Amino acid sequence: MGSGAIKWHVHCSVCGAFIEKSAQSDSEVECKKCRSTLEIFVKDDIVSVRPLHIKDEKLKERMRVYSQKMMNSRKETK
Repeated sequence: MGSGAIKWHVHCSVCGAFIEKSAQSDSEVECKKCRSTLEIFVKDDIVSVRPLHIKDEKLKERMRVYSQKMMNSRKETK
């Protein structure tokens, strides 16, 4: 119990794969499923994940299209 390491569990924000790691501070981790590099922020027992480098080109394109659709739908609702 005295190790001080916090174990957190999150899902990859790119492919949804389950990620488990022990860390007390911010770090970078590579998703084993899609091989994207993820940035992990840890603050006040809250963990957030965001992609730094997405290696899968098909995923990049799908994310780009999705982002454009979301931006267009926001403009239409205003």
